[in-house]
Amino acid sequence: MPAAALAQQAADPQSSSLVSVPALTPVLVRIGETISSNKNKPGDRFPIAVAEDVRVGDVIVIPAGSAGEGEVIHAAKPKAGGAAGELILAARFVHVGDLVVRLRSFALGVAGADHSEGALATSFVAGPFAMFVHGGAVTVPRDTLGLAKTALEFRLPAVAPAPVPVPNVETNEGEKNESKAD
Repeated sequence: MPAAALAQQAADPQSSSLVSVPALTPVLVRIGETISSNKNKPGDRFPIAVAEDVRVGDVIVIPAGSAGEGEVIHAAKPKAGGAAGELILAARFVHVGDLVVRLRSFALGVAGADHSEGALATSFVAGPFAMFVHGGAVTVPRDTLGLAKTALEFRLPAVAPAPVPVPNVETNEGEKNESKAD
């Protein structure tokens, strides 16, 4: 849904069942397929899904499992001479019912091992992403988690949390009468 339509929806006084989700609300997402600097190129799209319910207060506004899409922003294969592979990913949006919630601030930027300087840089990796580097190529495995944020303020319908199951307590009517004297 375009931002203008969401803004109009937010201004609608009839939408009292909607919950305001502030811009920059954290959204934990799971990458749905393996992405590699060897096989992917800029513009490639890949599936993502919300890994944990997103709540505003006690209300779920983006349920876990909501599907969305990410994009490869930059991908470079390892080059001759030992130059590192590179990979930058972005989470673009997730669907909440018929609404599209745009995401931002998720750039999984990773650089592969730089072998061009040999002794100087036996392993150069950007941040905590060293586990994604394999032989100079960068691979982000399926099911990797990343943190994105909502791009704008949205008004989304509240999703009622699942009811907590009540344990089934069985009573045996005969037991109540066992203590009576005959």
